[in-house]
Amino acid sequence: GISSAMGTQTVNKAAASDLMGVFFMILSEVLLAGVNSIVKFVPDWSSQQMMVVRYSIDFVLCGAASMWCGYKFPRGQIVVKLLLRGLAYVCFIALLWSSIRSCLPLGDVVVTVIASSPIFLVASAHLLLKEDIPAVWPLQVVICLAGAALVNKPKAVDADCPASTALLPFGAGFAGAMMNLASRSLKDLPPVTLCLFNDIVAVAFGLTWSLLFTPGESPFPVSEDLSTMLVIVSAFVGWMGLLSNVKGYQSVSVSAVASIAGYVSVPLSYASQVFMFGEMPDRWSTIGTLLICGINVAATFQKWRAMNAAAKNDSDYARLPESCDETEKAALHVPALKDDALEHDAAWPSRPFDWKPWGVKSTGQRCQKMSVGVLTPFSFAHECRHRPAIVGEFQTFL
Repeated sequence: GISSAMGTQTVNKAAASDLMGVFFMILSEVLLAGVNSIVKFVPDWSSQQMMVVRYSIDFVLCGAASMWCGYKFPRGQIVVKLLLRGLAYVCFIALLWSSIRSCLPLGDVVVTVIASSPIFLVASAHLLLKEDIPAVWPLQVVICLAGAALVNKPKAVDADCPASTALLPFGAGFAGAMMNLASRSLKDLPPVTLCLFNDIVAVAFGLTWSLLFTPGESPFPVSEDLSTMLVIVSAFVGWMGLLSNVKGYQSVSVSAVASIAGYVSVPLSYASQVFMFGEMPDRWSTIGTLLICGINVAATFQKWRAMNAAAKNDSDYARLPESCDETEKAALHVPALKDDALEHDAAWPSRPFDWKPWGVKSTGQRCQKMSVGVLTPFSFAHECRHRPAIVGEFQTFL
């Protein structure tokens, strides 16, 4: 009937969206891991200089892509939200850098950010965007956190390190969550539009920081050397990575799905350390990597099975006409059905669409819109003839 068909179609759409979102999230993490590896070969540039140059190039690329695609410049409250998202990103970068340079062990910083950010994101999306939290998500988070701890190996904090320093990675996790939450709330906008405003705020921050705190240092130390070429390459790779990240968070049905896929950054970073920088692999890091990869493979396989099951159910349905004109011109005839609920009917009417389809008022007025899911005429006629309240409930749904 209507409810089963709608449920099947919803599951199919959500699973397909999740698979696409997970693909873009993993692609994003691969590209951004490449950026982090490239940046390590540029020790003579400050973080602020790399930010200014990278995001200036990113701004040009986003602007060119927006003009090429004919995207309109947003206005009003949308602009405010986009600027706030850019501010959240800058806060995330600043707090993360401060955490890494603090007295906290690097493993503690990484694990704290990775642990806190998904929790902040999913909780905020549940409260503000009314998103559901999958029942299996807490278990997935626990396993991914265990894997991250095995890879990064948190250590005991130095007794001389102030306790307030721990607020830095928590703040970075919260700022990153707010940035991704903004991506979810602005998922109707193209990713290049979000990144365009992100670049405006990032470049302004980098220039301001350089001019105020390092006035003798040029914010654009461009010269024809290897470091400059590497920074330019990282800008192009990072641009594609950030676009993929935004698209991933915009595509998934709920934020929890993307947050689990984001844990792939841990094994990717570990792999780059082993294969590019000669770090010797160890047993616990390998186990942690397998845990995170295993959870993501299992989650992806589950979505794939759900989509296939929904598609199989859809094969039992036929699509009804999608417009009023098609409805009026249709030559469908509903045969008599042997059903207990229809025993009191002598026979079905011979005229096409004598029953009232979804979206047609029960008063017999001409239909105003016909856009239904995948349903058979038989089950649909059964619902409309014997449950007339459905018509009124769904007149304004589509």
